[in-house]
Amino acid sequence: MKTLIGLLLGLAATAAWGSFYVAGRWLFGEEGDKLNTYLFNFLRFFMATLSLSGLLLINSNREKFKQAIREDWKSFLLISLIGIVMESYLVFYALNFTTASRCSLMANFSPVATVILAYFLLGEKINKAGVIGMLTGFAGIILAGSSRGGDIYAGTSLRTLIGDGMALASGFCWAYFTVSGVKVSDKYGGPLCMLIAFAFGTLLMSPVLFFVPAAEIAAIPPKVWGGMVYTGVITLAFANACWYGALRYLKAGMLGAFGYLSAAITFTLSILFLKEKFTLPFIIALILIVGGMSLMMKQSKSQEK
Repeated sequence: MKTLIGLLLGLAATAAWGSFYVAGRWLFGEEGDKLNTYLFNFLRFFMATLSLSGLLLINSNREKFKQAIREDWKSFLLISLIGIVMESYLVFYALNFTTASRCSLMANFSPVATVILAYFLLGEKINKAGVIGMLTGFAGIILAGSSRGGDIYAGTSLRTLIGDGMALASGFCWAYFTVSGVKVSDKYGGPLCMLIAFAFGTLLMSPVLFFVPAAEIAAIPPKVWGGMVYTGVITLAFANACWYGALRYLKAGMLGAFGYLSAAITFTLSILFLKEKFTLPFIIALILIVGGMSLMMKQSKSQEK
């Protein structure tokens, strides 16, 4: 029963993350001319913070929260700047330039980036499987970047490569968040760390309010408000809460395999709702990247033993 609960929680988180790319691409396609990306992300972080603030109803969490702000605010500030503000902005804005599937593929290359950063920042060794996986994944990234395709909003072009690059950069930002967050996560727990990170992200993005007229906020279209609520509450707060909840019932290695399912969900939704087209080179690139990530997971598992 516990395993089933863990699987359901992991599936819920993965489905939410997989749908983010399609929702973001749809928002840019339908309301791109009315979308202030800075304001959008500020409101997403604010909604995620509010959604997770219920954690502070628990006395022990309130004490840990105060301790984290007092003792580790510098760490959280840097983690939030790179892993929340920069990562979220890059991966969202990339969807203005590239397709949902390509963005998902590039952003989910973060396991490879995590191993690379762990090598330099934490001194973790990379075994043969890790090196082969890394090279295989990079080959897939290069092939994916040169592949043709498109969806109902645009075909591939130079703009697509710009979006691919932004999504790939977001993966490295998330990798930094993962590697640098190990210490504080062990100290305060994953869910509380996410609440603090989103709160810091909201503060870091708050200066945008000084440059946005009140009339612009009042004129935000219903579709954009819906996108904010969905991507802020569901794909940020809800997904992270489910993910860390699943860790109570499943081993991290088993849960990590859900990353492949996230890409599959994005591809399926892209075909159904965005009419995205896939070429043979892109499919081969997908196989190379997934294969590379699989080898990287073996690298991680071997380090746990």
